[in-house]
Amino acid sequence: MDTIGTNADTQSAIDIVQSHVFFSPHGSGWLSKPELPTAAEILAANSDIDQLPENPVDVPWESKHDYLTAQYEILRQEAIEGLRFSVRSFADNRRKASAMDDDFTNIYTQVRIKEYVMSTIGPLARVSFSTERSKYRIQWKQSKRLQPGKIVALSPKGDNFKNICKIATIAQRPYRDGLDQDPPLVDLIWANPEDAVLDPSLEMVMIESLNGYFESARHSLVGLQHAARTDSALDKYLTGAHVKDTFPEFLMDHPVADLSSLASRAAAAEDPVAVAELKTHDIVNNELPDLKDLTNLDSSQLLGLHRIISKELAIVQGPPGTGKTFTSVEALKVLIANRRKRRGPPILVAAQTNHALDQILVHCVESGANILRMGGRTQNETIKPCTLYERRQKCGKGQISADNKCGPIDHQRRVNAMKIQELVDHLFSDRLLDPQSLLDFGIISKEQYESLCDESMETHEAINVHGPFALWLGDNLIPAKIREDRHPTQLEINEAEARKNLPEFEVEDDEDIENIADDEEDAYRFRGQVIPLRHVWSGKDPANLTSWARAVARALQTQDLFAIDRDLRGAVYQYFQARLLDAMAPKFAALLAENVNLCKKRKAFKFLGNTQVVNKLRIDIVGCTTTGLTKYRGCLAAMNPQSLLIEEAAETREANIVSALYPSIQQLILVGDHKQLAPKCDIQRLGDSPYNLNVSLFQRMVNLNMPFVMLKQQRRMKPELRQILKPFYPELFDHPSVASINNRPNVLGMGGRNSWLFDHEWPEDMNSDFSKFNEQEAEMIANFFAYLVANGTPSGTITILTFYKGQRKVLLRKLKRHPSLMDQTFNVCTVDSYQGEENDIILLSLVRSPQLNRSYAVGFLEDERRAVVAISRARRGFYVFGNVSNVLNARRASYDLWFKICSGFAEQGRLDPGHGLPIVCQVHHKKTWIKEVEDWADNAGGCDQPCEKTRDCGHQCTLKCHALPHDILPCSEPCRKILDCGHGCHKSCGQECFCDCKKFKETTQTQAAKQPMSLKDRMLWMGAENTEMLKASFNNLGVSRQQAESAPTLPTPGKAGFSKDRRKGKQAQRGQSSVPAAVTAAQWGQFVDNIEQHDEQLLRERLATEEEQQVTESVIQEVYQPTSLANGQRTGGGSRTTQRVKLPYNKVAGSSVNDQSERPPNL
Repeated sequence: MDTIGTNADTQSAIDIVQSHVFFSPHGSGWLSKPELPTAAEILAANSDIDQLPENPVDVPWESKHDYLTAQYEILRQEAIEGLRFSVRSFADNRRKASAMDDDFTNIYTQVRIKEYVMSTIGPLARVSFSTERSKYRIQWKQSKRLQPGKIVALSPKGDNFKNICKIATIAQRPYRDGLDQDPPLVDLIWANPEDAVLDPSLEMVMIESLNGYFESARHSLVGLQHAARTDSALDKYLTGAHVKDTFPEFLMDHPVADLSSLASRAAAAEDPVAVAELKTHDIVNNELPDLKDLTNLDSSQLLGLHRIISKELAIVQGPPGTGKTFTSVEALKVLIANRRKRRGPPILVAAQTNHALDQILVHCVESGANILRMGGRTQNETIKPCTLYERRQKCGKGQISADNKCGPIDHQRRVNAMKIQELVDHLFSDRLLDPQSLLDFGIISKEQYESLCDESMETHEAINVHGPFALWLGDNLIPAKIREDRHPTQLEINEAEARKNLPEFEVEDDEDIENIADDEEDAYRFRGQVIPLRHVWSGKDPANLTSWARAVARALQTQDLFAIDRDLRGAVYQYFQARLLDAMAPKFAALLAENVNLCKKRKAFKFLGNTQVVNKLRIDIVGCTTTGLTKYRGCLAAMNPQSLLIEEAAETREANIVSALYPSIQQLILVGDHKQLAPKCDIQRLGDSPYNLNVSLFQRMVNLNMPFVMLKQQRRMKPELRQILKPFYPELFDHPSVASINNRPNVLGMGGRNSWLFDHEWPEDMNSDFSKFNEQEAEMIANFFAYLVANGTPSGTITILTFYKGQRKVLLRKLKRHPSLMDQTFNVCTVDSYQGEENDIILLSLVRSPQLNRSYAVGFLEDERRAVVAISRARRGFYVFGNVSNVLNARRASYDLWFKICSGFAEQGRLDPGHGLPIVCQVHHKKTWIKEVEDWADNAGGCDQPCEKTRDCGHQCTLKCHALPHDILPCSEPCRKILDCGHGCHKSCGQECFCDCKKFKETTQTQAAKQPMSLKDRMLWMGAENTEMLKASFNNLGVSRQQAESAPTLPTPGKAGFSKDRRKGKQAQRGQSSVPAAVTAAQWGQFVDNIEQHDEQLLRERLATEEEQQVTESVIQEVYQPTSLANGQRTGGGSRTTQRVKLPYNKVAGSSVNDQSERPPNL
């Protein structure tokens, strides 16, 4: 083991860092297993699941060793099983030469080494590859293939995983500089330097498993090996042998604590004496003082806080809306105040996801804590200045003494890189092979060497330029070239379109992924000297000789190389190249191993420097994800933290926490809710009993009757929503604020019904990812969403939840295409991604509903913890859409769960399967039942009563009751204005004024010349709603689609006096001709510029039809009777109403809007 230098002040920190960075597993059994999988593990013919130890979660363990053994073996099996299965499936495939990607495996062919990058994190092997087996073009920026940290397996093409398997991790993805590369490149880190490939002509196959993410388990596995070699104050709890409360050691040493940070500002002003007494409270020998009148915490939160600040193992359960994060932050304020007083080490705060971590850290920053955020995936602007990189910058250059040690190491790395370059030059330089190297490695004999290097030939020009082999090869010397096939069929369709089978492709952030390189000088860490591996020269293949290995062997028996047949010399030279490459491979691997060791040495000083940053800046809290707890274990352990708080602990794997219990940890705080989401497990069999990988340490401690506190007062849901949750949290009660109509107003347009369970029998379907979706249910929800928005609910205050990613995509498509939801924002999430979140209104899509003659099935809906998350996110309104019969009849577990939920709706009168969904007009208070999707077609956000409101123009609205404002729906009454020409306007009130007289035209032209028409008005007047110019302009100007559709339209530019619409009859006369798609925005502009010559045409065709809308969803259209003009005034005509109509669904995507056969019926 290398040492990194010591002094009296940093001896302990250096020892800790060194023991982690240079850790080498040793011992018996699992204690000696390497960090990354071995070739033997991946090439194993069968899974070892049946041989795994059991992991009981409701009885104590006999020993710490047995407990850690089970944790390690089960976790390692889960981490590598996906890749083992994929490799074995490929190796056993008799048609592996034509095997294609499937739902478990990605296959990459033509994998060849291109170069090595000597980066600060280690040598990176840059390889090119082909995605021919995917059949589809890959968009790397969107794809989740080859994520940093994933493990892949490689094997030579000739072996195909029969005997050879090389393991590597992904360092960088193939997406660089804003462009996808062809062929794509990816940087690998070899698990074992001895596996490093040096031959650029070696073609390999690479296998990636779609199951699991090894990086999330990798560091926990190493952490468990560390935990087995050290003792922790928490060990007695882990085995279940100790279930009593104990004070942490640091508190026993300093029992007097400062609790004054709990007092509110108002309390501090009103009763300063009481607050002062809180500064010296003995929390070891006394109970918590009465803080009811001094703090904003409720009684259960105070009990939870007391456990956090005083117990060695503190468990706090926070049901939905009870303020567990607030309680945690208040407790951290106390811990920080006392840490500062005794000048203790920083407190560690971790969460399962980056998002959850940033949420609690933001509150800590706002409360005055000085924090350091480890890891490089924060998107929060408040937290970005607190990242490790920014904190290092704040310290100043040269102010971190440990960093100054990196300079000499970087020099040693450069020397090492030069040695590697020199070795490579012997193989891949512009000159031919050096005969001396062949002699040194025993590839040729001394006699063969002398025959090649005859002094009499040294003056030959070819020898002087390329070496002795140039003259020997003669015409058999050719430029080296590696054939790389291209597969044009990959460009036919995008991978997203093929795999998702949906128009949109959204990539959800994978919260498990921790960057291999952190935010600290990220770009720099992947840079370094590039050492290309490319043969410049080669020998020509022998003509008429398919297998020349034996011929080469016979030829080399002669000691005079010039005696070898000229036609065979090219093959002999290739043989020399291959032999020299094989001979140099061990030395190359040794130099790479030396470089890895130097990079570890540099990493150790960087870790040590991080601890110096913490001390220099007096950091209170160090935050990271639960993966980061073990990824940065050496760095964090060197800070000697005493308290570790885990947010959302019930969602965190037990191994992630246990592997992070450094010897200095004296207090473990678990805050979460074991009735909500459990830890994820990629292999269902390992998640279930007897392996129980999806049972958290939080839940296991509760199962073992470890004391804990449950927060009981919820501040999120209206009482009627909390009532639905009651069967799962019977002790939960409401804070007075949620019962206030001012704090939780009723949902607009629902008549006081803030919850509803809509029952239907529309069948489900499944996409190519095997994810369920329900088209009609999504259509119903999208229309309901539009109804809520039309009635005044901002779209950002509504979230749609679903259990299936397939349904999420369908919902997004429906919402984006809904004509009344243009330019709106949509929150559509899976239930699993929404724990810890909330919104005013939640719409829940259950999806599952059997097709005809199929049995009931529920899948994810049977998971009680997922269901609890789904039904507890709403503040003001909660509406569920699904097949009630299905969830009640699928299985017993499903019945037990959903009967409770359905009863919560039914008991409050919020379920009526016979009628559907009740909506209530805000103006007339009339209730309308929506049973089918088609029922929305006649609804404009109100009811069927006439509006009859007076418009701003003074006319009474003649439309049906609607939710849209009148300025969106233009008035159709005759215009009453007297124009400058003295005549009355010929248009309706909502249109641009017009008169067919010379004076009006002259006045209009003069005004237009003086005051140019704005782009917005011009585009609206042109009526070219679907031209590209209009789309771009509306986006920039913020013009809504409704405004565009209400604008007056012009007929198609054409021959003066003739209409483009040749249809006959009354419908054609009162209809409006459509704008052909071939008419461009530029043509419209020219037409408008020469508008004078078309005045006569405009007058005759003022009622020309608007262009056919290209959406296939329901739209609002005005239906009215034709009218005529008399003396400049509009006469005749019936009532004008607004109705929602359904356009045909058989419109072919991408067809021309000119296709007369696809036009909607005239109204």
